[in-house]
Amino acid sequence: MVPVLMALGIGAYFSNFLKLPLINISIITTSLLVISLMIRKHFALINLCTLASFFIALGNLSASYRVNTLGTVTLQKEIRPTNISGTVEKVHLYEDGKIRLTLKDTEIYDTPPLTLVNVRVNKFDEMPYPGDKIKIRAGLMPPPGPSMPGDYDYGRQVWFQGLSAVGYSVSALEITEKGTGVSRSFNQIRQRMAERIRGHLPGETGTLAAALITGIRGGMPESLAEAMRDAGLAHLLAISGLHMGLLCGVVFFTARFILSFSPRLALGYPIKKWSAVIAGLAGLGYLFISGASIPTVRAFIMVIIVFLGILADRKAISLRLVAIAAIYLLVSSPESLIGVSFQMSFAAVVALVVVFERFGNDFMNKFRGDSGLRQKLVYFVVGSLFTSLIAELAIAPFALYHFNKVVLYGLLANLIAMPVMGSWVMPWIVVTLVLMPFGLEWLALEPMSWGLEVIMAVAYWVSGLPGSTLEIPAIDIKALVFLVLGALWLGIWKLRWRFLGIPIMLLGLVFAVTYKQPDILIDNAGKTIAIRGDDNSLSLSRMNGSRIVKDRWRQRYGLSELERWEYDSFTPDQAAGRELSCDTMSCLYRPNRSDLIVSLVQDEQALPEDCANSDVIISLVPVEINCSAKVVLDRWDFYNNGGYALWLPENGNDDVEMQNVKSSRGDFPWVN
Repeated sequence: MVPVLMALGIGAYFSNFLKLPLINISIITTSLLVISLMIRKHFALINLCTLASFFIALGNLSASYRVNTLGTVTLQKEIRPTNISGTVEKVHLYEDGKIRLTLKDTEIYDTPPLTLVNVRVNKFDEMPYPGDKIKIRAGLMPPPGPSMPGDYDYGRQVWFQGLSAVGYSVSALEITEKGTGVSRSFNQIRQRMAERIRGHLPGETGTLAAALITGIRGGMPESLAEAMRDAGLAHLLAISGLHMGLLCGVVFFTARFILSFSPRLALGYPIKKWSAVIAGLAGLGYLFISGASIPTVRAFIMVIIVFLGILADRKAISLRLVAIAAIYLLVSSPESLIGVSFQMSFAAVVALVVVFERFGNDFMNKFRGDSGLRQKLVYFVVGSLFTSLIAELAIAPFALYHFNKVVLYGLLANLIAMPVMGSWVMPWIVVTLVLMPFGLEWLALEPMSWGLEVIMAVAYWVSGLPGSTLEIPAIDIKALVFLVLGALWLGIWKLRWRFLGIPIMLLGLVFAVTYKQPDILIDNAGKTIAIRGDDNSLSLSRMNGSRIVKDRWRQRYGLSELERWEYDSFTPDQAAGRELSCDTMSCLYRPNRSDLIVSLVQDEQALPEDCANSDVIISLVPVEINCSAKVVLDRWDFYNNGGYALWLPENGNDDVEMQNVKSSRGDFPWVN
């Protein structure tokens, strides 16, 4: 329960529910620890509650310390195209041949030093590598915030990555000095490896192979990435627990198999432990080759703990192993808790460990035969289906919350693709890494490509099946929290009180089902208004706004497309639940579910009349007259607070519920 309690404290901090100054939470945490040590022998129940409070406070303290000591500088306002020089930190290749550079040590005229800067580059004569010093003319912007209150916060994510600004180039890239040093050499090796792989395996197969071996996904067609996501195979694209576990497993069993050929070694020495050491070193090498991302580091920690269990003759795979890895990450990078990668990977791992510890052996014994091809085949198929089903169910709440999409045929795709990945592709990856220093990697890449082509064919086939995905409106954060807490309570405890987790999960389901999407949305720029119909469809005042914002709105409402209403025509009953009457200056909106009148104003000449007759004024121009409406939002509100979401009451006498992007983000350094 320790990582769960720490996660509660971290979640309370980032949700702004419990965000205290660093010195205050430090004193509270220390006091709780001292009190627990003083009463541990006399008041067992009180001590248990004190310890629980201590770990919650410890999680809150780790989050507060991380935020207060990171020190990422965020660009405060847009910079028009100007000369920028800096050192290349990372290079990302796009499908169309363009690149995105992450620059450090930047020098920008009349601008304080920035931590890291992302710039998309369209023109370059020579491919830059990490460590190179470059010069370019580019425009910069602060990292964008959420598209609506409570939505995914890209600005928060990149702040923890040290990113200060994002931008676009308006000139060709110029390399002023070639970089030197270990870091540049190592990163150049990774990029050279990816280029050699793509050179031997052109097209989609090469980009997929490069992503699996080096972690560099640049150049991958969006059609392939989308097919992998819709088929439930997206976990193959990001190097994490699956890849690390498969690679280390292949090395471990191969090393043990080879060592067992010598009777002297097999009978006289602990070759199992030797194999664990060899596999651990292979995992360390794969960690660095693949870029050492957070998911890969997490996977490596868990693999190392497994091998340490083998070395110590202890049970390796258990909830204790998962807890140790979780505690390490929550202490070292508490922001990972609010990332989808951490949530989905740990959800799948915890669910699999819990289910197989309690029910796996009894369930699988029904299908396990002593010998024979048929029994082994049945055992393999049932085991694969059972594992995939548990993992899919475990990550479903997170997929609904973050992506608003359910993959319906993921079991089918994984049943075909995973055996190919584990038994064919991953062994050839190991051989490729062994042969690459000698320039003979093509010997392994060719047979590996056969397996990759099978995986890609499965992805395209399954994603193209009718109804392969189901888009569902977003669920509330409260629903996700209660579903997760209830499932953890039910799974972690072994005493009968674990069944208290069931009503907690049911409460989460109630929150998920009863959550109502906002009736009106206004984007951060205060230029686009969207209104929701009774059928949950969404109509926009204009369709030429930000594509990212429109996609996020559509995704959050679980829609396949958006509609548009016209300002220059009278369109009553344009869509279910939207009574709209428009002229060239404004629209009057009379929702069926409320007796309020909402005025959507685009011309200041409409304000006097609309202010006198409307309950809610949403104006894309400044409101500089006295307005008797209950709620008045104008251009300056959007400029100062970002986008708004409004929930209209059924009774006109009740208050209109409102949230804006700025208040929903809280008082944190990444909020401009």
